[in-house]
Amino acid sequence: MRGTITLLLLLGLVLTGCSGDERDGDGGGGPTPTSPYQEIEFTGGDGQPREGRLYGQDDAPVGVVLSHMGSDGDSWDDWAATAQALAERGHRVVTYQRLRPRYQVWQEIVGAVEYLRDNGAERVVVAGASLGAMASLHVALEPEPPTDAVVWIAGLLHSDGLDFDQATVAGLACPALLVSGDQDSYGGADATEQLHAWLPSSELLILPSARHGTDILADGGAPAEQLEAAVLDFVDTVAAAETTTPC
Repeated sequence: MRGTITLLLLLGLVLTGCSGDERDGDGGGGPTPTSPYQEIEFTGGDGQPREGRLYGQDDAPVGVVLSHMGSDGDSWDDWAATAQALAERGHRVVTYQRLRPRYQVWQEIVGAVEYLRDNGAERVVVAGASLGAMASLHVALEPEPPTDAVVWIAGLLHSDGLDFDQATVAGLACPALLVSGDQDSYGGADATEQLHAWLPSSELLILPSARHGTDILADGGAPAEQLEAAVLDFVDTVAAAETTTPC
């Protein structure tokens, strides 16, 4: 009987140990991975609450707002890898879930910029693709909230209630990175090249791709690497500048 009891006790210890490893996630597979971002809430320019993700350190001096495209399948996940790469370079990044209606998407960006400013960001870059590019430029052209640079990826000059012409963009004084695929089926390349002609001091990058906006990143390959490297290097340059001119 004593041997039986001892055996039962040993089996109980083994089962308890297995249960603890599975629950804690620190068994043979190592520790449970932590999320690369923290969930945040901020108030949009329309006074309504928004859900966001914050990547990077809370006290990083440069903040970046990444805005996704406008189709139903597009989301903050489209920017996840780039957001994490920016955070690894010492910047903090906000992504968000766009709310409808589409023509008011810039209200999210206003709220995200204000969130970063209120939490100590010294410089803020607004960046987006397609509808997100147009909304980012729209915010950059306004005096409030203040922004320091803009990234435009395959935006259009006239769409969703957002319209840009030479007179409209003439006042943009901050650094701008303008990118598109050369065969963008939405007309992103033509619009981007025209915007560059109106903003000759901007940086222009035309990639060998028929994909639109962040779909270039999703496709992978050399164009995706060039696009991500251009965004990362541009933000690094803004961060390293001794002085900046507000947009």
